[in-house]
Amino acid sequence: MKNSHLYLLLLFCTYSFFGVANELSTEKIGQGQKPLISVERAYIRSSIPGTTITSSYMIIENKGEKTVTLLGASSKISPRIEIHQHSLSDGMMRMRQLDSIDINAKQRIVLQPSGLHLMFFDIKNPLQAQQKVELTLIFSNKSPVTIQVPVYSPLQEHKLQKIEAHLAVQHSHHH
Repeated sequence: MKNSHLYLLLLFCTYSFFGVANELSTEKIGQGQKPLISVERAYIRSSIPGTTITSSYMIIENKGEKTVTLLGASSKISPRIEIHQHSLSDGMMRMRQLDSIDINAKQRIVLQPSGLHLMFFDIKNPLQAQQKVELTLIFSNKSPVTIQVPVYSPLQEHKLQKIEAHLAVQHSHHH
């Protein structure tokens, strides 16, 4: 049991290292200045040598009372960022561009590998692990959210996925 707690502590510390939580919307809710949109665990994949595309993943939560729509994103590193979705069709994985993603009130969406994600095209310079990239998410409520997003190597991304899978199993055992 002692080793189990030590393992979870180590996982938590590693997860904290990889995790990024940013709440930067300036939309007002009620009396105080509370974030309407929360963005967590955002990262961008390091670029593959010889390519000018990459992708980004994150969890976006709408803490407001109305549906908000993610319309797109912008960054100095890429002149074109699109919302994409992987789907299985006729036994083949396909990727298609979406115009937007609705995020219902008090809901969250997950942008993840093999699912919803942001695609960056015509990247000006190769992205290396440990870099940070400024990314602005554009929403229908006219309140853009600008975040600093770390660039992860394939090894960092793989470790993060293993940690998240373990935490999901741990979480399901507690219910």
